Amino acid sequence: MASGNVVSFTRSSPKFETILVPTDGSALSMAAAFKAVAFAKRLEARVVVFYAIPVYQYPVYVGGIPFEYPSEVDYETQCRTIAERYLDLIERAGETQGVVVSKRIEFNAAPAQAIVEMAKRESCSLIFMGSHGRSGLSRVFLGSVTLKTLTLAQIPVMVDRPTAEEVAQAEELMRQSAIEP
Repeated sequence: MASGNVVSFTRSSPKFETILVPTDGSALSMAAAFKAVAFAKRLEARVVVFYAIPVYQYPVYVGGIPFEYPSEVDYETQCRTIAERYLDLIERAGETQGVVVSKRIEFNAAPAQAIVEMAKRESCSLIFMGSHGRSGLSRVFLGSVTLKTLTLAQIPVMVDRPTAEEVAQAEELMRQSAIEP
């Protein structure tokens, strides 16, 4: 198969030195992140784990803002704390396998664009991310951060579709760390 978009690798190909691993905290993306760490170990690469948080939006109600709705500062603090817990779990997996893991968190309304921009800023040579593998109407209605990342990225994107067993293992690791899967 010959195509301008197909990348072939040979022994003399440049090494992937830095791999961006985005996660949204779901068990599926965490399972893919754990696989990315193992992949980075084989390549002797470093990993940058990334969590893009949706920007704060005030709720629009006829009666105004509900009393119990968090302030922007509270929202950002809570979201950052949650994201840190997910990224810490991946960082510990890296430490266990001898892989250097850096953590990055960003507030951004467009996660795919944020992923591509972070890969550029961190000089990553590969993006490794999970996918639900949706197709047809579910992809159209639900969207796909992975698909959008594939279309925006100028570097290789490795898409992993974790097995049910790998997702269950990620869920168990999350529970052991008191993180809701």
